[in-house]
Amino acid sequence: MRPCRPALLLFAVAAAAVLGCARGPSFDERKKAGVDAFKAGQTGVAVEALDACAREAPQDFEVRYYLARAQEEAQNFRVALREWDHVLILRPEFAEGHYRKGNTLAMGGQLEEAIECWTRATEIDPTFAQAYLNRGKAYEDLERWDDAAGAYGMAIRADSTFSPAYLNLALLFEAAEKWDYALEMFDKAIRLDPAFTGPYLNRIQILILLGRKAEAGERIRELQEVENIDPVLSDSLRALLSRVED
Repeated sequence: MRPCRPALLLFAVAAAAVLGCARGPSFDERKKAGVDAFKAGQTGVAVEALDACAREAPQDFEVRYYLARAQEEAQNFRVALREWDHVLILRPEFAEGHYRKGNTLAMGGQLEEAIECWTRATEIDPTFAQAYLNRGKAYEDLERWDDAAGAYGMAIRADSTFSPAYLNLALLFEAAEKWDYALEMFDKAIRLDPAFTGPYLNRIQILILLGRKAEAGERIRELQEVENIDPVLSDSLRALLSRVED
Protein backbone atom coordinates (compact mmCIF):
# COMPACT_ATOMS: atom_id res chain seq x y z
CA MET A 1 0.00 0.00 0.00
CA ARG A 2 1.47 3.40 -1.06
CA PRO A 3 2.09 6.00 1.69
CA CYS A 4 -0.16 8.96 1.55
CA ARG A 5 1.21 12.26 0.18
CA PRO A 6 1.06 14.12 3.53
CA ALA A 7 3.33 11.50 5.08
CA LEU A 8 5.82 11.86 2.21
CA LEU A 9 5.77 15.61 2.60
CA LEU A 10 6.52 15.43 6.33
CA PHE A 11 9.36 13.01 5.66
CA ALA A 12 10.87 15.40 3.11
CA VAL A 13 10.67 18.34 5.51
CA ALA A 14 12.30 16.33 8.28
CA ALA A 15 15.06 15.14 5.97
CA ALA A 16 15.75 18.68 4.82
CA ALA A 17 15.99 19.85 8.42
CA VAL A 18 18.47 17.08 9.25
CA LEU A 19 20.58 17.84 6.17
CA GLY A 20 20.50 21.56 7.01
CA CYS A 21 21.87 20.85 10.48
CA ALA A 22 24.59 18.64 9.00
CA ARG A 23 25.79 21.43 6.72
CA GLY A 24 26.74 23.57 9.73
CA PRO A 25 27.08 27.36 9.87
CA SER A 26 26.91 29.40 6.68
CA PHE A 27 29.90 31.31 5.28
CA ASP A 28 28.55 34.59 6.66
CA GLU A 29 28.12 33.04 10.09
CA ARG A 30 31.67 31.68 10.07
CA LYS A 31 33.06 35.00 8.89
CA LYS A 32 31.21 36.85 11.63
CA ALA A 33 32.51 34.36 14.21
CA GLY A 34 36.08 35.02 13.04
CA VAL A 35 35.66 38.80 13.13
CA ASP A 36 34.00 38.64 16.55
CA ALA A 37 36.84 36.44 17.85
CA PHE A 38 39.40 39.00 16.68
CA LYS A 39 37.52 41.87 18.33
CA ALA A 40 37.31 39.83 21.53
CA GLY A 41 41.07 39.29 21.56
CA GLN A 42 40.84 35.59 20.68
CA THR A 43 43.61 35.83 18.11
CA GLY A 44 44.23 32.12 17.51
CA VAL A 45 40.53 31.41 16.99
CA ALA A 46 40.25 34.39 14.65
CA VAL A 47 43.23 33.35 12.52
CA GLU A 48 41.91 29.81 12.11
CA ALA A 49 38.35 30.88 11.25
CA LEU A 50 39.29 33.73 8.92
CA ASP A 51 41.99 31.75 7.15
CA ALA A 52 39.40 29.09 6.32
CA CYS A 53 37.05 31.79 5.04
CA ALA A 54 39.82 33.34 2.92
CA ARG A 55 40.46 30.02 1.20
CA GLU A 56 36.76 29.75 0.45
CA ALA A 57 36.25 33.36 -0.67
CA PRO A 58 39.66 34.91 -1.51
CA GLN A 59 38.09 38.14 -2.82
CA ASP A 60 36.17 38.94 0.36
CA PHE A 61 37.59 42.25 1.55
CA GLU A 62 36.36 42.03 5.14
CA VAL A 63 37.83 38.56 5.58
CA ARG A 64 41.21 39.66 4.22
CA TYR A 65 41.25 42.82 6.33
CA TYR A 66 40.57 41.09 9.64
CA LEU A 67 42.81 38.15 8.77
CA ALA A 68 45.68 40.57 8.16
CA ARG A 69 45.04 42.24 11.50
CA ALA A 70 44.75 38.91 13.31
CA GLN A 71 48.00 37.62 11.78
CA GLU A 72 49.73 40.84 12.81
CA GLU A 73 48.34 40.51 16.35
CA ALA A 74 49.70 36.95 16.42
CA GLN A 75 53.10 38.39 15.36
CA ASN A 76 53.04 36.36 12.15
CA PHE A 77 54.47 39.37 10.34
CA ARG A 78 55.40 37.69 7.07
CA VAL A 79 51.93 36.20 6.72
CA ALA A 80 50.32 39.47 7.78
CA LEU A 81 52.22 41.34 5.05
CA ARG A 82 50.95 38.89 2.48
CA GLU A 83 47.42 39.48 3.70
CA TRP A 84 47.85 43.27 3.55
CA ASP A 85 48.95 42.82 -0.05
CA HIS A 86 45.69 40.96 -0.72
CA VAL A 87 43.75 43.78 0.96
CA LEU A 88 45.47 46.40 -1.17
CA ILE A 89 44.94 44.44 -4.38
CA LEU A 90 41.24 44.52 -3.58
CA ARG A 91 41.31 48.24 -2.61
CA PRO A 92 44.48 49.98 -3.83
CA GLU A 93 43.37 53.39 -2.51
CA PHE A 94 42.62 52.14 1.01
CA ALA A 95 44.75 54.50 3.12
CA GLU A 96 44.33 52.48 6.30
CA GLY A 97 45.61 49.38 4.52
CA HIS A 98 48.85 51.13 3.53
CA TYR A 99 49.13 52.52 7.06
CA ARG A 100 48.67 49.14 8.71
CA LYS A 101 51.03 47.44 6.27
CA GLY A 102 53.58 50.07 7.29
CA ASN A 103 53.01 49.21 10.95
CA THR A 104 53.57 45.52 10.23
CA LEU A 105 56.78 46.28 8.34
CA ALA A 106 58.01 48.41 11.23
CA MET A 107 57.31 45.65 13.72
CA GLY A 108 59.55 43.43 11.62
CA GLY A 109 62.30 46.06 11.57
CA GLN A 110 61.78 47.10 7.93
CA LEU A 111 61.68 50.84 8.59
CA GLU A 112 62.45 52.18 5.12
CA GLU A 113 59.69 50.07 3.59
CA ALA A 114 57.35 51.12 6.40
CA ILE A 115 58.04 54.79 5.67
CA GLU A 116 57.07 54.20 2.03
CA CYS A 117 53.73 52.71 3.13
CA TRP A 118 52.96 55.54 5.56
CA THR A 119 53.87 58.03 2.85
CA ARG A 120 51.43 56.35 0.48
CA ALA A 121 48.72 56.47 3.17
CA THR A 122 49.16 60.23 3.54
CA GLU A 123 49.16 60.71 -0.23
CA ILE A 124 45.73 59.09 -0.32
CA ASP A 125 44.54 60.83 2.85
CA PRO A 126 46.52 64.02 3.67
CA THR A 127 44.70 64.28 7.03
CA PHE A 128 46.12 60.96 8.29
CA ALA A 129 48.03 62.45 11.25
CA GLN A 130 48.97 59.11 12.82
CA ALA A 131 50.72 58.01 9.61
CA TYR A 132 52.84 61.17 9.68
CA LEU A 133 53.61 60.54 13.35
CA ASN A 134 54.75 56.98 12.67
CA ARG A 135 56.97 58.26 9.87
CA GLY A 136 58.54 60.71 12.29
CA LYS A 137 59.26 57.98 14.83
CA ALA A 138 60.83 55.80 12.15
CA TYR A 139 63.01 58.68 11.00
CA GLU A 140 64.17 59.13 14.60
CA ASP A 141 65.09 55.45 14.79
CA LEU A 142 67.11 55.99 11.60
CA GLU A 143 68.67 59.14 13.15
CA ARG A 144 67.23 61.31 10.39
CA TRP A 145 66.37 64.15 12.74
CA ASP A 146 65.36 66.79 10.19
CA ASP A 147 63.05 64.34 8.41
CA ALA A 148 61.52 63.41 11.77
CA ALA A 149 60.84 67.06 12.62
CA GLY A 150 59.30 67.55 9.18
CA ALA A 151 57.01 64.55 9.62
CA TYR A 152 55.81 65.79 13.02
CA GLY A 153 55.17 69.20 11.49
CA MET A 154 53.07 67.59 8.76
CA ALA A 155 51.09 65.71 11.41
CA ILE A 156 50.32 69.03 13.11
CA ARG A 157 49.27 70.59 9.81
CA ALA A 158 47.03 67.58 9.16
CA ASP A 159 45.43 67.85 12.60
CA SER A 160 46.22 70.87 14.79
CA THR A 161 44.68 69.09 17.82
CA PHE A 162 46.94 66.00 17.59
CA SER A 163 48.88 66.26 20.85
CA PRO A 164 51.38 63.38 20.26
CA ALA A 165 52.89 65.29 17.33
CA TYR A 166 53.53 68.36 19.52
CA LEU A 167 55.05 66.16 22.22
CA ASN A 168 57.39 64.30 19.87
CA LEU A 169 58.47 67.55 18.25
CA ALA A 170 59.08 69.06 21.70
CA LEU A 171 61.29 66.11 22.63
CA LEU A 172 63.30 66.58 19.44
CA PHE A 173 63.82 70.26 20.23
CA GLU A 174 64.75 69.38 23.80
CA ALA A 175 67.37 66.87 22.60
CA ALA A 176 68.78 69.56 20.29
CA GLU A 177 68.82 72.03 23.22
CA LYS A 178 66.48 74.38 21.39
CA TRP A 179 64.83 75.30 24.66
CA ASP A 180 62.36 77.98 23.54
CA TYR A 181 60.95 75.82 20.76
CA ALA A 182 60.78 72.86 23.12
CA LEU A 183 58.88 74.87 25.74
CA GLU A 184 56.42 76.11 23.12
CA MET A 185 55.68 72.58 21.90
CA PHE A 186 55.37 71.20 25.44
CA ASP A 187 52.91 73.99 26.25
CA LYS A 188 50.77 73.07 23.25
CA ALA A 189 50.87 69.37 24.11
CA ILE A 190 49.72 70.17 27.66
CA ARG A 191 46.86 72.38 26.51
CA LEU A 192 45.59 69.61 24.25
CA ASP A 193 46.00 66.81 26.82
CA PRO A 194 46.12 68.22 30.37
CA ALA A 195 45.86 64.77 31.97
CA PHE A 196 49.18 63.60 30.49
CA THR A 197 51.86 64.52 33.01
CA GLY A 198 54.97 63.77 30.92
CA PRO A 199 55.14 67.16 29.12
CA TYR A 200 54.73 69.00 32.44
CA LEU A 201 57.86 67.36 33.85
CA ASN A 202 59.93 68.04 30.75
CA ARG A 203 58.85 71.67 30.77
CA ILE A 204 59.68 72.04 34.48
CA GLN A 205 63.15 70.53 33.98
CA ILE A 206 63.89 72.96 31.12
CA LEU A 207 62.76 75.94 33.21
CA ILE A 208 65.00 74.86 36.09
CA LEU A 209 67.89 74.38 33.66
CA LEU A 210 67.36 77.91 32.34
CA GLY A 211 67.30 79.31 35.87
CA ARG A 212 63.64 80.35 35.64
CA LYS A 213 62.82 79.05 39.10
CA ALA A 214 59.73 81.17 39.76
CA GLU A 215 58.10 79.99 36.57
CA ALA A 216 59.14 76.41 37.30
CA GLY A 217 57.42 76.73 40.71
CA GLU A 218 54.21 77.89 39.03
CA ARG A 219 54.30 74.92 36.67
CA ILE A 220 54.91 72.50 39.54
CA ARG A 221 51.84 73.84 41.37
CA GLU A 222 49.88 73.56 38.12
CA LEU A 223 50.88 69.90 37.80
CA GLN A 224 50.00 69.21 41.44
CA GLU A 225 46.41 70.18 40.60
CA VAL A 226 46.04 67.46 37.97
CA GLU A 227 43.44 64.91 39.09
CA ASN A 228 44.48 61.41 40.19
CA ILE A 229 48.18 62.25 40.14
CA ASP A 230 50.52 59.35 40.96
CA PRO A 231 51.63 59.43 44.63
CA VAL A 232 55.31 58.90 43.70
CA LEU A 233 55.11 61.79 41.24
CA SER A 234 53.41 63.92 43.87
CA ASP A 235 56.31 63.33 46.28
CA SER A 236 58.82 64.21 43.54
CA LEU A 237 56.97 67.44 42.82
CA ARG A 238 57.07 68.49 46.47
CA ALA A 239 60.83 67.91 46.48
CA LEU A 240 61.22 69.90 43.26
CA LEU A 241 59.11 72.73 44.63
CA SER A 242 61.23 73.03 47.76
CA ARG A 243 64.30 73.07 45.52
CA VAL A 244 63.11 75.95 43.33
CA GLU A 245 61.82 77.93 46.31
CA ASP A 246 65.19 77.90 48.10
